[in-house]
Amino acid sequence: MNLDLQALMYVPFALLMVDGDLKPQVCSRKGFSVFGVRTHRHTSGQDLLDVEEVLRGETDLTAELEAATDRLRRPGSEVQFRWGRRERTYEVTVGALERGDDRRFVVLFQDVTQQIQFEETREAARRYLEDILNNVQLGVVVLNREMRITNMNRAQEVFLQRLDVWLNWVEAIGMAVSELVPNDSPELWAEITETVLEKGETYEEPRRVYETVDGDLILSVGVTPLKDHNGAVIGAIQICEDVTERVRLEEELWEAEIVAERLEAVRQTAITVNHEVNNPLTTILSVAQLLLLGEKGLNEKTRERLQLIEQEVKRIAKVTQRLKDLDEVKTDYYIADGPKMLDLWLDQ
Repeated sequence: MNLDLQALMYVPFALLMVDGDLKPQVCSRKGFSVFGVRTHRHTSGQDLLDVEEVLRGETDLTAELEAATDRLRRPGSEVQFRWGRRERTYEVTVGALERGDDRRFVVLFQDVTQQIQFEETREAARRYLEDILNNVQLGVVVLNREMRITNMNRAQEVFLQRLDVWLNWVEAIGMAVSELVPNDSPELWAEITETVLEKGETYEEPRRVYETVDGDLILSVGVTPLKDHNGAVIGAIQICEDVTERVRLEEELWEAEIVAERLEAVRQTAITVNHEVNNPLTTILSVAQLLLLGEKGLNEKTRERLQLIEQEVKRIAKVTQRLKDLDEVKTDYYIADGPKMLDLWLDQ
C-alpha cells in the first residue's frame, strides 16, 4: 500500500476503495465504522478482510455495487443509491478512478438517517396540515409575496364553484389571487395588498356579498400577513367563512326586535289610554245609564241620544281593551291608498 492509499485512511468521511472484483483496497476509519469493524490491527490487513467478509454478507449492497461498477466506464463518472444497514441509512456514491483491467472505484457513505427521519416527519406534518385544511369549513388560500396562490383547500374550491368558478387547487397554483374571482375589483386587491404586505396588518371584511343563481353568498373574508422567523412578511393567508345563514338569522332577529319595540310602544299607549281615557269614560257611561234609568219622563229623542252615548262609550272601552290585549302588530289601510292604522279586529 503506497503513501497515497495510506493517507486515505484518515480522510474525515466514510470511504471505501475497491477493485473491479469489489475487493476492498483501502478503507477510512469512518468507513470501518459503517461495517462495524474495529481498526486495532493495522499491520496485518485483517481489518480489510473483515470488511470483505461483511460485504459478502450484505447481498443488497454487493448487488448495487456490481450494477454501479458495470455502468461506470469513464474515470470521474459516478452513480448514487441508498443502502440500509441495521438502523442506519446511507447515501452511497460510487465513482470510477481508473479504466481498463486495473479498474478501481471509490465508494463514499453518507449517513442520511436523520435527514430521512426529518423528511419523513416534515412530510407527515405536511400531510397532517393538509388534512386539517381540507376538512375545515373555512376556505383557505395561501399566497406568496407576489400575492399569487401557492395552496388552496377544498372548502375554497366549493366557494368558487358556487360562484361558477370551476377551478381546482392544482390549476389555481401560480394564479394571481385578484384573478381568482371575476367579481373582485383590482382596486380592492390593491388595498388589501397595501394593508397586508406593506403595512403588515390584517385586512378584514365581515360581509362580502356575491350574487349566485341560488341567491346571495355572503362571505366573511380575512387576509393575514404570513411572516418568517425574522418577522418579515413573505406572503399572506386568506380565510373565508360562509356567513350567509348567520346574516339571515341576524336580520330576522333585527326585524323581530323592531316588531317587539313597536308592540311595546303600543302596550305603553294602551296603558296610557286605559288610565287617561277609561276613567272619564266610566263617569260618562255611569251618568248616561243613571239618566236612562232614573228619568221616566224623558222624551224619545233625548233617550235615543243617551243610548247613543252609552253605545259609543262601550265602543271606546272595547278599543282600549283590544289595545291592552294586543300581542301582534298588524296594520291595515285607514282608507284606500291612504295611511295605515292598527288592525284591532273590532269586527270580530
